[in-house]
Order: sequence, then structure tokens, then C-alpha cells
Amino acid sequence: MLPPPIPHDESERLAALKSLGILGTPPEERFDRITRMATQLLNAPIALVSLVADDHQWFKSAQGIDTRTTSRDISFCGHAIAHDGPFIVEDATADERFSGNPMVVQEPRIRAYAAHPIQVGEGGHRVGTLCVIDVEPRRFTSDDVTNLRDLAAIVETEIHRGVLTEIRSELLTERAELERKAMIDPLTRLWNRGAVMDLLDRELGRARRGTPVSVGMIDADHFKSVNDTYGHPVGDEVLREIAARIRSAIRDCDDVGRYGGEEFLVLLSNCDERYAHVAGERIRSRIARTPFVTTAGPLNVTVSIGIATYGPDPTPGDALVAACDRALYAAKDRGRNRVETV
Repeated sequence: MLPPPIPHDESERLAALKSLGILGTPPEERFDRITRMATQLLNAPIALVSLVADDHQWFKSAQGIDTRTTSRDISFCGHAIAHDGPFIVEDATADERFSGNPMVVQEPRIRAYAAHPIQVGEGGHRVGTLCVIDVEPRRFTSDDVTNLRDLAAIVETEIHRGVLTEIRSELLTERAELERKAMIDPLTRLWNRGAVMDLLDRELGRARRGTPVSVGMIDADHFKSVNDTYGHPVGDEVLREIAARIRSAIRDCDDVGRYGGEEFLVLLSNCDERYAHVAGERIRSRIARTPFVTTAGPLNVTVSIGIATYGPDPTPGDALVAACDRALYAAKDRGRNRVETV
């Protein structure tokens, strides 16, 4: 095994990566959508948006793998960013750079790898890759390479679009990358309770200047019975899928965190009561409309949602959450799988 070479523009590359303010932040649907397309178009079980920091690589989006970070020393993407254009490995076991790599010898047992660099800034610094991984040796066709290049360009567009709201920017500017990692729920990869409450307080600061904000409390219906019947690992699968479907149903400017257990808190920026109810229905239906695929088989899952909107009087975050909780209990009392507002 050979460690990745250091790019000639390493200092500038790391500065460009840091300026994005993206390391250590939760997954976003806009990137997950791209990695899902990559697995389908290139018929690969694993696809990643990988960002290569000074000593590790971190996955902004990951399909087919639970790991979110690895050492840079063993990263395939560390090699890929040293190349201008596609980087292809058809059989890692036959390549001296990778044959002894822990990710080849052990899980996920990488055999084939294809990546295209993600470039940012005026200097076109290669901060990471869009890559696909297969567990069998394979050749990648010219169409595969074209699809990978096009999808990487979409990743670059999304990064440059930079959906950093004012409150996210404030939060990320104040916190170092290590602190950001401590703000992520390890199971769902959403903001944890402390982080989402911090974001709520900042949103309310904007609301007091005239910008409406609504908050939704989402609770999985009959979740205890899932754990009791199928076990906690399946319950964890359900929670991860709920998190993914919530992310897919909200706007880029909205935020979601795991509030505790099977409860999630959604912050709907610049959203009054009327549109908050529409957003709540969209989340509810996105979760309920198709069964969840789990190791125990398909499961029908529903959620109840309580929504509260910031009123004309100053309201602290915990009071707004308490109002959401009351609406949530009303939704459960009225039959579950519904949205109630206060």
C-alpha cells in the first residue's frame, strides 16, 4: 500500500476547503440526490461525495456505507485529488497502491473505484471527489466516466451555490470542525438536540426582526412496538430512513435535528403558519406513502407532527418547542399520522 501523494497546491487547497464551511455538517438532500443517481447510473453499490481534509477524508454524502470518515492515509480519494480528471482503479487487489489497504483487505472490501475530482475556487483546487465503489473488479466504460464527470459538475454547482443560511453561517463560523462533529447525531447524521436548539434560538433572533419562523415536532408512531417486535437494530434503520425522508421533504434553507429518541425537530425558515402546515403534510406523506425497506422486511411507518409558528410576542425557543409538543399530542390523540398546528 502506498499513501496518497500531497498535491502541489495543498495549502491553497485546504484553505479553499475550509472556506466552504461544509466540513462536519449534516448530510443534505441536494447531495444525497446526486450520490443516489451515481449508484444507479454506474450500477455501483457505493457512492460518495468525499472531501479530503489535512489528515482525514469526510463524506458529505454516502450511499451504501455507514462510515462517515476515514484516515487520509488510506483514502482512495486522497490519490484521486492528485490527478486532473477521472481516477480509475479496476482491481484494487492487483494495484500496489491499494492491495494492502485496510478498506480492501477488510470491509467494505473495495475492488473497483472510479472518481472525478470536485474543484472549487478560481484556482480550481481539488477539494474532494465524487466517487463510486464496487466490491467486484470491473471495467468502467466511457459512458460511466462521462456520467461521473457530469455528476461531479453538479456537485460543484451545489457547493458553489452555497446554501449557507445566515444562522448556519453564524454557527459554523463560531465552531471549529471538531466542535461541529460533536453537534451531529451519530445515528441519523442530523444536528443533535443541542445544535438544533442553538439554530432555533438564532432563527428566533431573525424572527424578531420580522421574518416568520415555524417549528415542527415529528414523532414516529408506535415506535416502541418496532423495537419490541423487530429489535433495536431495525429500529435504528427506521430512524435513519425517517431522517432521510424528512431531509428530502424540506427546503435547502430549512434545518432538521434529532430532538431525542424517535422525535425530530424541523426549523422552517421564513415560513408562516399556513405554509408550515403544507410543509408538515409534505413530510408526513413522504414518510407514509411507501414502506420502509429494512432487514426485517418492508415496514409501514407513519409519524405525527405538531407545528407552532413564532407569534408577535417574543417567544423563547423552549416555549415554542413546548407549543409544538402540545400540538404533537393533539395529533396523536386524534388518531396519529396527522399534522396539527397551534
